[in-house]
Amino acid sequence: MPPKVRAVAISVITLAIVLLGQPGFSAAPKAGATCTKAGLTATASGFKFTCVKKGKKVVWNSGVKIVVATPTDSGAVQPNGKCSVEGAKAPLNGGEVICQNGTWQPFNSGGTTGTTGTTGTTGTTTQALVTTTWAYLSVITSGNGLGNVSDASLVQTPSGDIRVYFKNGNDSGAKLTGFDNYIHSAISKDAGKTWTIESGVRMQVTSPVEVLPKTGGGYQAWGWSHAPGRDYMYYAESSDGLTFTEISVPGLDVNKCLTTAGVAFGPLGDPAIVKLADGTWLLHAQGFGVGNTGPNFARWVCVATSPDGKTWTPVQSRSYGGTIDVETNPNIYMNKSGKVEWMWPGGRGVETRIGDGTTYGEAITYPKAGDPERLDLADGTELFAMGGFDGRGGGAIIFAKRVTNSYVITSVSGGPPTGGSPNRLLTWTVKGAAVTDISVMNFCINKKVTEISGATVTMTTSGGVVTVVSKDPANEHACVYVLVGPEKIMG
Repeated sequence: MPPKVRAVAISVITLAIVLLGQPGFSAAPKAGATCTKAGLTATASGFKFTCVKKGKKVVWNSGVKIVVATPTDSGAVQPNGKCSVEGAKAPLNGGEVICQNGTWQPFNSGGTTGTTGTTGTTGTTTQALVTTTWAYLSVITSGNGLGNVSDASLVQTPSGDIRVYFKNGNDSGAKLTGFDNYIHSAISKDAGKTWTIESGVRMQVTSPVEVLPKTGGGYQAWGWSHAPGRDYMYYAESSDGLTFTEISVPGLDVNKCLTTAGVAFGPLGDPAIVKLADGTWLLHAQGFGVGNTGPNFARWVCVATSPDGKTWTPVQSRSYGGTIDVETNPNIYMNKSGKVEWMWPGGRGVETRIGDGTTYGEAITYPKAGDPERLDLADGTELFAMGGFDGRGGGAIIFAKRVTNSYVITSVSGGPPTGGSPNRLLTWTVKGAAVTDISVMNFCINKKVTEISGATVTMTTSGGVVTVVSKDPANEHACVYVLVGPEKIMG
């Protein structure tokens, strides 16, 4: 045998010996055949076999048939209807729905996007299929002894009541009195249908806060406090949810919150925080140091992790925003299914993805809102809180709950062709409802748009689709929603 051929042959034999010596390398498993080590598993012909000890021998068991899920579902296909195959898609009313978190949700696969931002000129349009699952419950408005209410944080008390913490702030545009820029609260004893403002200040901190139940009882809260020359993380605890005591913690160095280009973008807005399944903590917080000048905003969000909720490390590779503006504070929430809902407020609405805190599924679009907040109640009810603002009335916190229905609402907005805020001209298309079932509401003023001086609402029907157009030359911010059906589904 020539030397070169001999060398190849020796190499092949050596490789075979090495592979045969590896625990995972063996012939195709067969029930009753000898295997090498109890506990090993292998698959063949659609079955999963396990190596088991039988007397003095170790052999392959009879195997278990592997069932592979296919992207179909036999359940009724309708928004918020139950489904079982995560990620499955199905056609509905000319669009698509996707199975996420066990229910069918409208799927936004793209569309024409335009300029985003609270203000600015645009002649293009933005179109989004909005999830038609949130039904209006109630609203807390500014005034009546309060300043500008904003930035909700929701908890359920041990007695079953719902408490919302909010900032009682000042906004020069609304010309309000009654503000102190501290954290106040309100309580609901009927699952969010009505609210009673609780007297006193909950926390003397001038930033919005995140409040979560504390393991073992009580509550913990995070925010930002101001000291000469720096901002630092505010942390406090409470046994009853009413009286909070600040506790010094290492916190988070905002100067280490960096864009992908390495530019620091602090100071930060209110933090959104969850405790993950592995016991670690995750934080998202909007920054104001970069991209905070209109008309084309390009703000960023800092993502940080912590082993205990008190010492935080920013992760630059997970910062997001910039090219696509993060309009207000984002939100992350650990839902009743143990999954993280990541909500990114943008020009088309609140883009929401569901995952484990690191990887997420396809985006679905909730109605456009600022400072979104979620809460799942002990009885399974799912709540969604949205912030809004109008200079004529101040801020509002709007509460909704998830309701199964068959409406499909598409939001089409782009602002008047002459420029100005895109909120001056809002358009929706609605399938599954008649004109008499639809109204348009400005919750910050707490009036139907048709009742506002100088504003109009027109509705036309074609092919079973109602087109709703709301015009209000004085509307500069997002606080207007279409309400559909007796359920008052929001879009």
